[in-house]
Amino acid sequence: MVWLLPRTREAVRSRQHRGIITAVVIAMSGCADSYLPATRGAGSVPSADVSHYPLRTDWLVVGKTGLDGAPKRWPTPGFSPLKSAQFPQLTPDRDLAEDVRAQLGRNVLDPANLTSGQVSRLARLLDEYFGTPLQPCVRLPDWPALMVLSQARADVQKGVLANLALVGQRLQSWEAGSRQALRRQWDQALQTWKLLRLDDATLARGSVLYRRWCLACHGPTGAGDGRQAVAQAAWPRDYRQGIFKFTTAFPPPDLPRVGRGPAGKPLRADLIRTLRRGIDGSMMPAFPHLSDEEIEALVSYVIHLSIRGETEFATMARAMQPTEEDPDFEGPELDALFVKNLVDVLYNWGAAAQHPIPIPPHYLRNEDDRLLSALRGYKLYNSAEFGCASCHVKYGSEQQLKWDLWGGVVQPRNLLLGVYRGGRRGQDLYARLYGGIHPSGMPSFRNTLATGPSYPDRPDKIWNVVHFLQALADPYDRQRLQDPQLLERFKKRLRQQGDLFLDDVTRVTIDF
Repeated sequence: MVWLLPRTREAVRSRQHRGIITAVVIAMSGCADSYLPATRGAGSVPSADVSHYPLRTDWLVVGKTGLDGAPKRWPTPGFSPLKSAQFPQLTPDRDLAEDVRAQLGRNVLDPANLTSGQVSRLARLLDEYFGTPLQPCVRLPDWPALMVLSQARADVQKGVLANLALVGQRLQSWEAGSRQALRRQWDQALQTWKLLRLDDATLARGSVLYRRWCLACHGPTGAGDGRQAVAQAAWPRDYRQGIFKFTTAFPPPDLPRVGRGPAGKPLRADLIRTLRRGIDGSMMPAFPHLSDEEIEALVSYVIHLSIRGETEFATMARAMQPTEEDPDFEGPELDALFVKNLVDVLYNWGAAAQHPIPIPPHYLRNEDDRLLSALRGYKLYNSAEFGCASCHVKYGSEQQLKWDLWGGVVQPRNLLLGVYRGGRRGQDLYARLYGGIHPSGMPSFRNTLATGPSYPDRPDKIWNVVHFLQALADPYDRQRLQDPQLLERFKKRLRQQGDLFLDDVTRVTIDF
């Protein structure tokens, strides 16, 4: 059997060389790179509204924390601040428009600054890698094509042989560590493609369902700009930055940064829950009539729109803000940037899926345990450790407007109402506190679990705050928590256990 090894290695090497040659020839022809999988689903002839996805023309918020400062007031219904800034002559909100326009070129970018060559090439790339609304897809370049794109750009003036020599030189000088890191990233992206169920058949079913149930509000590209969006109190979610508010995934902040990072990426289960239950306090309805298979297909299509939108977003943003070391991102350089962003986005969805939020039991045995946990939560809520009161002034009843990562206006939740868009169950609130709400700037309190005393037989500190929030929204519970006799009874009980946590709380006052 030993004599087979050289032949086997030679066969593998030959297949790799053929793949590289194919990749170079395709790159020189001006077509897109190889895709996985190769087959496309059959469909009818596209009509005018499903022949292609429109290229993004609205402004991009690229600041790491969104826009600087704080909005002066709520925008007029139907006039988002970014649209007002883009078309100041048409808006009644001139003051908000001026605040946004002052950040143009820094925290806000205008796709109109792309060259005509970049626009046409990006439109072709988006069509070839993501298909059309009628035939949606998510294509991933194969490994040889990705190697070529990451290391060398084909020059149509040099010819195939000269380009092969150039590719060979670059690949030979490529550091092994960098090559292996890219291969691991590509492998993860491919596994994520399978995990997210982005095959053509599933996306085709999801596309039909999306046009039937979601298009009117979320628009053809998932921009939240459907014809019914203007009339709604809260703008429908814009999927195109790849971020969502109500997730149960929390990738640790110390993970190696790839692309725009995995923060704000949901689990499939998060999107399924949103479709099944809707979003309280918004116009997002529940869809209990859809079958499990239909929900799964619809979720895959929403993820497809999100991956497409974020790849477009990241490519536009980098092309408009190159560094001194970057090329001009024209021609093949734009292809390489686009494909890198696509692989990064898929990788980050996979990274988020690997880090679901662990939600432990709350260890409540009776009503006294619940009220005692709520009293602990009251102290933690008003502590420097949690600092909830600094944003939720008077428990959120006082207006404190902020910008979110989409350039929209948000306000910290009014906790007295008990209406939570991410869900009002204990585990829903726990996830919000543990992981934060990335797009709106609400921080994570995961690290608070690593400080202070352990809680082996009673709720941890996040559960304490959750129980306080649940009691806060109930007028009867609010009244009981402010009863001095209840506080003294629990203090006495804790002292007997050697626990002095509540001893410095002289009274519970819930003013608003």
